Amino acid sequence: MTPVPTAPAPQAGGSQTITAAGRFNIDTFDAQLTGESSVIDILGRTHSRLVQWVDPSRPSIGNDLAKSWETPDSLTVLFHLDEAATWQDKPPLNGRAVSADDVVAHFRRSLDIAAGGKAPVAQRYDRYETISAVDSPGDGLVRFSLNRPDPFLLDTLAGEFALIQAPEAVEAFSALWSKADSDHVVGSGPWSFDWADDGIKFAARRGGHRTPLLDSLRVLEPSDAAQHFINAAVDETLVRDRRDSELLNSRFGIATGSSTDLKDIERARTANNVFVSRRQEREMVMSSFAVGSPPWNDPQLIATISAALNRGELSEALFGGRAIAAEPIPLALVSGGISAERLKFVGGYEKFPAQPPETELRDRWAAAGGPGLGTITIDFPSVFDPLYSASSIVVGLLNGALGPQFRAAVETYTTISKRIIDGYYGNGRAAFWFGWGPPFSSPSGERYYAETYAPGSPGQRVSGGSGGTGTTQDALLGLVNSGFLGVVPWGRQFAEVYRRPGIVAAEPSPFWSQHLDYQRANI
Repeated sequence: MTPVPTAPAPQAGGSQTITAAGRFNIDTFDAQLTGESSVIDILGRTHSRLVQWVDPSRPSIGNDLAKSWETPDSLTVLFHLDEAATWQDKPPLNGRAVSADDVVAHFRRSLDIAAGGKAPVAQRYDRYETISAVDSPGDGLVRFSLNRPDPFLLDTLAGEFALIQAPEAVEAFSALWSKADSDHVVGSGPWSFDWADDGIKFAARRGGHRTPLLDSLRVLEPSDAAQHFINAAVDETLVRDRRDSELLNSRFGIATGSSTDLKDIERARTANNVFVSRRQEREMVMSSFAVGSPPWNDPQLIATISAALNRGELSEALFGGRAIAAEPIPLALVSGGISAERLKFVGGYEKFPAQPPETELRDRWAAAGGPGLGTITIDFPSVFDPLYSASSIVVGLLNGALGPQFRAAVETYTTISKRIIDGYYGNGRAAFWFGWGPPFSSPSGERYYAETYAPGSPGQRVSGGSGGTGTTQDALLGLVNSGFLGVVPWGRQFAEVYRRPGIVAAEPSPFWSQHLDYQRANI
């Protein structure tokens, strides 16, 4: 009989100190105009969205200010607000209830900002183009009217920067938010914020629609993260440097079992063990090709390059094994996808070191006319190389597998970005780039596919591709065989999150999950 874990209910009260994923770069406390993810380390805890990602790894969306919603027809979504939601008890809101008019005013301002076209790209206001109007048909009701069906509306409303601001706060503080004064942060979330000497601190706010279990939470910048953990200055820390990970592993044992099981927690405490989880990064390593004209309009050329760069070997050589292969759709799909068993037999995804013999790859390359392309230039971003010696590793692997015709060039990201838009990586030119892509803008694999590979999608407009046929296993195998329609995923790096026994929190995520910190507790 399998033993039943002993998982006691977390106790209310107490505090935790954790490290943030990055440094605090504050441009403004205006949630609708900031372009900095680090601002969400603050506002993501003090403010609310209409709906939230309950589990970004699944992914699934649940309620926040909206306790429920319905779709009377394909062009209407009606949200029912949570009656318990209130603004923080600070001027100018003074603890009053959140109203439907507040939410309507917020989204009308967002639509005006979107129409103005001057907001940071990170806000992703392009996704608001399906919203034609927002109004309130009654108390506690917010209605979105669409100009066309939008399967990703909830995804948009759960977006990183989709934090709702009260109209009085906008009126009082919009000209002052760039000063980063904590007195000007007034939201409807479960925490109130203040600056600390060594970071940021939050006090639990009782009486709203979300009640934290902890009394307080402190968040530090990630400098000296490993040493802070060793010195017991933090309860949870994130490390990206392999040397920091090795240092922590030399000081602590790695706990086994569940971080919420009482017996496993006590066992870990007795043995001076800690719980360790992987946290994938929000960017992936990728390449792109302009496939609308020669030479990359022959998908077999790109498919052979993909097969020649084994993702397991890349992860080991570039990042010392601190990365995983990026699947054809690198984010979680609600349905579809290629099974892990089937992916083992896909070129470039074979279990390293097993991979196709060089003669097979060279035959495929020759059949596609690869040798006739002459020298092929691979641009590497200057922030990526020489940091990881990527140019010598990638070029060496390709020259070894396909023949000595690949050469490296190091360029700035600004140059590479312009070249992608201009179609430089193709259109008669034997060239492509290799490096970090932009941050994923959503946890949804379906949205990633829709914006990267669907016919007419932004990704296909840039690459010149005709688009894919869906996310079933057969469709995605076809995507791989067609050279990923010009957008090739290679790998995703990961960091480690170290937690002391008894620290209860959501699983680490590369996406915005600060709103889940009201569930943090100590056992």
